[in-house]
Amino acid sequence: MEEQRILRRVETWPGRRPTQLAFEARGYSLHRAWQERVAGFCGEGQSDILNQYWDDVALETMQSLGRGDPDTRKFVIQPRYRSRLLDGLFLERVVEEPFRAPPLVPCLFERYKKIYFDAAFREGETAFFRSLHERERERLGIKPTNWSGRKRDFVPFADEFCTALGFTRRRNQWLKTIADFDDDALIFEVGVDTGGNAFCIGPPIIFKIYCENDPKFAFEITNLETLDRLVPGVIEYKRVFESDDLLLGGKALIELFDVIAESLND
Repeated sequence: MEEQRILRRVETWPGRRPTQLAFEARGYSLHRAWQERVAGFCGEGQSDILNQYWDDVALETMQSLGRGDPDTRKFVIQPRYRSRLLDGLFLERVVEEPFRAPPLVPCLFERYKKIYFDAAFREGETAFFRSLHERERERLGIKPTNWSGRKRDFVPFADEFCTALGFTRRRNQWLKTIADFDDDALIFEVGVDTGGNAFCIGPPIIFKIYCENDPKFAFEITNLETLDRLVPGVIEYKRVFESDDLLLGGKALIELFDVIAESLND
């Protein structure tokens, strides 16, 4: 079946840690800061379980093409890799209102609740990441730019970021073709989401991975939380303190997508 080609291909993904290291080699660090922040909250004794949790969530997300939720153990596409750790944590989980699908590692859930209920803690975390955003924008040369903030006006920036990475433009989409696999190329597609609210509340980008001969059966990343499951903490690139954070976030997430493409280019 055509569907099996992309499923077999994503099984060759080397995983969260190599992908994260390759992303960091390009100059990005907000995700690492987030992970270290979480690890500090959880304590040194939780380091192993945290890293295994992140690794397993990433593998299950990739192998299910994002069509499922590792924290609820529900999948539309069953991943070939099934985490025993996550199965065990799910059996032990405690659900509290209003949180219907909490992270399966208890200390992660405790931090999530603290951000939700504790305004002082939440504001401290916000201030911490605000300063990191500013430093990363400066380090990566994201300069203040006057633009409308409309989704449609993000297109020239997406074009700049994608073209620099070797993507080919087709209207308002940018494509990169990865080597043939079972006589079928793997396509990585970047698009700009211009629907709904005309103004950006985060980087207005969407991603797809599919086989050239079966474009309808795709790994569609329209919710940036899916990328956060592949590399925890990259959701920080969705957060906007200044308008230029939209450019930082868009550039970073496109770079991460390109890293994933390169990791499957065997």
